[in-house]
Amino acid sequence: MEKKIISGRSTSILDHKIFPLILSLVMLIAAILIFYFIDFFPDYSHVKIKIFSGPASGYYYEKVEEASKLAKIRNGRIENISTNGSSENIDRLTKSGEKGVFALIQDGMPQAKGIQLAAYLTAPETVFFLGRDADRIKAMSDLRNARIGIGPKGSGTAYAAEQIFGIPKIKTLNVRLSNHTVDEQVELLRAGKLDLGIFIIRDKSAFIEKAITEYRLQIADIRQLESISQRYPFLQPGTIPQGFYDPVENLPASEKKVLKVSTLLVTGSDVKRSQIIGLLSIFNELNPNFISHNRANTNWSGIPMASPGIDYFANQGPEILDRYAPRLMDIIPMSSLVQIIMALSVFFNIMGIGNRFRLWRIDANRVTIEKEINDFLGSVMLPDEIAILKPEPSHKIRIENGSLDAIINRLEALEEKCRIWSQSMLVPMGAEMSYRYQEEIISRNITALRVYRSRLEES
Repeated sequence: MEKKIISGRSTSILDHKIFPLILSLVMLIAAILIFYFIDFFPDYSHVKIKIFSGPASGYYYEKVEEASKLAKIRNGRIENISTNGSSENIDRLTKSGEKGVFALIQDGMPQAKGIQLAAYLTAPETVFFLGRDADRIKAMSDLRNARIGIGPKGSGTAYAAEQIFGIPKIKTLNVRLSNHTVDEQVELLRAGKLDLGIFIIRDKSAFIEKAITEYRLQIADIRQLESISQRYPFLQPGTIPQGFYDPVENLPASEKKVLKVSTLLVTGSDVKRSQIIGLLSIFNELNPNFISHNRANTNWSGIPMASPGIDYFANQGPEILDRYAPRLMDIIPMSSLVQIIMALSVFFNIMGIGNRFRLWRIDANRVTIEKEINDFLGSVMLPDEIAILKPEPSHKIRIENGSLDAIINRLEALEEKCRIWSQSMLVPMGAEMSYRYQEEIISRNITALRVYRSRLEES
């Protein structure tokens, strides 16, 4: 510890009058940091983000709106930004340049640099082939020369449709694809200006139910859909049960083969850990099987998983510091914090080993010198006995050759070394008492030898 001279005496800075003020200031700063970083009553106040969703009448917008309402109740803020769909979401996410931005996109979209996957939503969407006379369509060959609407340009629906109808053999059917908004597409189907319209939406949505029960649109039952799903990992085969939308009128009239596609929650590479963990917690509150779904799901999207998402699902929820100190985790991620704790643990273990080694060497050197003292005196004596020992002529001769002075000098050097080591910052708190004990024994030996040496000289 640094020392300085005050009033002619050596004093540690720890004993200076200003030290309590410094300590108070440090404690005040520590208290401020604790109240800033620690959430004693966890909420979503650290979640202040934007999410690019989809059309205001669509499933994506609806899911983000649910998350936004829950976040608001718990002091968070989610701005739900309506878009035309997945392609626009990816484009805006990569070009926004903002932090704390997320997006919902359809699985299977082309990969973009700088995007990472946060989670899969629990409910996949359904790829519907709807038309006024779609019940007659049983195979892909029935679509020859068909007029098919594939949704807005740049939407996930348009991208998936282009992938399906881009298969070389299917391209020979001369299908004519066109882009329309959802409402326009429905009107064109009802007017007979389109043979089929492709919609990717929840099978339980009010839109699909209205299209089938009120507008009397039918679902095409294409036998080859399962084969098509084998070509694209993001497509999964599924079915719509008979009478699913109207069990009385039996709509649809038979079980229909459909395709299923997952919805991905993605974000940029510079988003904060606390925002990802917070948003995942919000979706988990809205969907109780959210964690189990993502733990069981295989990431076929090709988009790298965000490390906070990996930690969240591996831990089956937020870790204790993510829950109570989310802002601290933004500065020191859990992995780094574990490494710091391990490094500190290793450091203190090494410090303890070094301290024990020093004490061992001090004790060993002291015992060696004490043996030399006993050899000098001719018998084993304690310091108190040496101090009152009657001077012997043979000892006086040894004083003259400097052997006793050499012993005293070595003890003094060992005492000084012991004092220096006891004040080292590398000595664990409280361990300095072991050095004090050794120093006391050495000091008693030095005092006794000096007294005996003076008596020898006087005699």
